[in-house]
Amino acid sequence: MLQFFDVTRDAPWFPQVKALYESAFPANERIPIKHLLDDKIKREFWAFFDKEEGASGSVEDAATPTFCGFSNSITHGSITNIVYFAVPPELRSRGYGSKILQAIRRQHPDTRIVVDIEVEEDSKDAEELERRNRRREFYTRNGFDASPVDYVWQGEHYRLLSAGGTVTEKEFRDFWKEILKDIPEAKYP
Repeated sequence: MLQFFDVTRDAPWFPQVKALYESAFPANERIPIKHLLDDKIKREFWAFFDKEEGASGSVEDAATPTFCGFSNSITHGSITNIVYFAVPPELRSRGYGSKILQAIRRQHPDTRIVVDIEVEEDSKDAEELERRNRRREFYTRNGFDASPVDYVWQGEHYRLLSAGGTVTEKEFRDFWKEILKDIPEAKYP
């Protein structure tokens, strides 16, 4: 059974979340983790655990729940933007990513959920293109569709995908404008 808990600096799982955050996202795609923890922006920063399967991969070891990923999202109005989302490499392709997305959807049944992916056309080599295609296919299998929104942030070209309805470029820009209205130094789309 998948459970999630708030990530705070004092949480016992904070080191696992921080390590996954730093390994899953290149430096140019990360903001300092302290900003994911501060309360200037109301974020949902969750660590996910599988209580049925223990750290060894067996049900017998279920006393130690398996850390199976994290999400960091922001909800405003009718949009929930999953800003960061990762599953440890050794647990990928085991359904955890889909379960995490389902948990987020259950928490926000009346919002359009958006994620961004790096644009495949900008891939520098075949390995990177394959990774980007797998990421897009994962979101497509989980009910996300391409939206008309592309943008550049921190030197990377992104495409927005949405579930639960399309998000226009104006809605996306207005979302971030409202979120960041009191934080002039923030760098977001």
